[in-house]
Amino acid sequence: MECLIPDILFTLLGHKSEVLQCIVDNDSNFSDDEYIIVNTEDRELLKSFLHLAEEYQKINTVIVSFNRLESIFRESESNRRGLYFEAFVNGMLIALKPYRKCINDIEKDLSSNKENQCLLAETLRKVEQHKPLIVAINNILDQIELSQLHGGQILNLIHEVVYMKFMDEKVQLSLIFKQCLQVLILQLNTFFARGVIFDPHKEFFIESVYSKSTKEFKQFSLIPSLMPSFVPLSTASKITRIGDVIKSMQNSNDQLSLINYKDISIQLYGHKRDELFSSLLNLVDVPLFTKNEFVQVIDKFYNVVDEYMLKASFNNDSFAYHMTLVRDFYLLGNGEFYKHFLNKMCSLSLKSEHSLRAVKVAFNNTAQDIKLHKSINQVFGFSSLEDEEADETTWTKIKVTFETTWPLQFIFTSSVQKNYSKLFAFLSRIKRVQTNLHEIWIEKKSKSFEINGHTDQLKTKLSYLIDTLYSYLQLDVIEDEYFLFLEKLTNANDFQTIKHIHDIFQTNIMRDSFLFMEEVYIGFNRILDMCENYCRYMTDITAALNPQYKQCLEELNLLFTKNPNKLVSLINIIQEIHVTPKPNQFIVRLNYNNWFLQALSTDS
Repeated sequence: MECLIPDILFTLLGHKSEVLQCIVDNDSNFSDDEYIIVNTEDRELLKSFLHLAEEYQKINTVIVSFNRLESIFRESESNRRGLYFEAFVNGMLIALKPYRKCINDIEKDLSSNKENQCLLAETLRKVEQHKPLIVAINNILDQIELSQLHGGQILNLIHEVVYMKFMDEKVQLSLIFKQCLQVLILQLNTFFARGVIFDPHKEFFIESVYSKSTKEFKQFSLIPSLMPSFVPLSTASKITRIGDVIKSMQNSNDQLSLINYKDISIQLYGHKRDELFSSLLNLVDVPLFTKNEFVQVIDKFYNVVDEYMLKASFNNDSFAYHMTLVRDFYLLGNGEFYKHFLNKMCSLSLKSEHSLRAVKVAFNNTAQDIKLHKSINQVFGFSSLEDEEADETTWTKIKVTFETTWPLQFIFTSSVQKNYSKLFAFLSRIKRVQTNLHEIWIEKKSKSFEINGHTDQLKTKLSYLIDTLYSYLQLDVIEDEYFLFLEKLTNANDFQTIKHIHDIFQTNIMRDSFLFMEEVYIGFNRILDMCENYCRYMTDITAALNPQYKQCLEELNLLFTKNPNKLVSLINIIQEIHVTPKPNQFIVRLNYNNWFLQALSTDS
């Protein structure tokens, strides 16, 4: 049997031996002498050798075919298996090194001790110590092939297998995992340093999102299917935010100038730069890699970036200045400005559509008249919520945008500005109606002619309703929430907290301004429609002959004389929807001393 040892060792290294296979199969081609020397017990040992050899041959075939130079030159780059599979193959070579060394040691013992007999059983005992590892690797290969795993999915599979195995296998399998982990770490290293994704085979769990808008800096998004299980969603989101920050810093520079990526990296991470990247690269050398260690390293990067953004946000009171712009112009807090602005818009305010250019001109002229800083003229822009390139739009669809300094574009995103535009459209429309109703009263009182008593009472009730609605929105909602916002802001110690506080501020205002109560919001807009028609009816002589306006006047009369009516229905809906107690404050204001509802009851 000792004469078969070289064939056995040759087979165990991944090669095929027809001699051994024929002996095991009891092939009749062998002579009786050859057959007699192999008894039944030895044949069973040979079967065990061949079974182990077959397991290793599967792995060896993959290694050889993947690393064969001819196949690499023959294959196109797009058809290669990818960086993670390449790392997996390299990891198999490293992990199985003890197995190959074991076989080489047996061969050396045979050559140096020719007189010493090498028992098959002892040889089998030595090599079968490596069998669990070989079987485990084959199982991984089978799962990769069966499920067509790719990139981060391969890394995830190996990670899960490693932490399910016992210590002996765990140590060797972790060598494969480290090879694949190194690909991820190098991708993250490039991403954190330059905001660039190195991913020629689409294996990374982050992808670039190209937007037509240069003002929006959400350049990266997650691919959940490629996320390893040791990367929590919150951590993955932090990684994309860091990339977004780096991209935004690059884009905040002159687009025509060459971007020095290294300088931006130094600027962002400061004196902690070398320490941060060392901790990232050292993850590969951790004896037993854990999820917590990975999360901690990412958190270190994120905290440094967040701290830098926090300082930049409050540099020269940048955030406070932007919030002042929001309060004064989006939310109509600058009453003097809007008094003059609406006067300039008087000729346009009664039209259903408006020239956006005329709105912008009126805005700029008003800023000059009341001597606002010239920068205000350049900050705000007007367009349509429905069509960015439209020349005209209805007042309810006006979109207002304003320029921000870095890094406040992460707070005042396009969606946030769109929400502020909805608030602006609603508030400005109420303010326009309120102004026009007061102008009618002043105009009529200044002239010596008799006013229809019923029409005058109607105007009084309309003015009271609109005044109350506007007061509620400005005092009970905006001022109250703005005060709470400033109070919470004093306790904010990181950039994401600032963003969260601001998002809550905007959401609360929209909620308590009825924008989330669709039926109430639509109902108030219908009342504003009727008020605008009433103003046209009262100021335009030709409107009195138009049946449309006469019908509107009748509807307004029904609004205050018919019970129940649309207004009472809206009040009932507000009372029934107990989202927050604040909307009920509007009813308290409207029905002060029960006057309003009593007036409705008296008229009916």
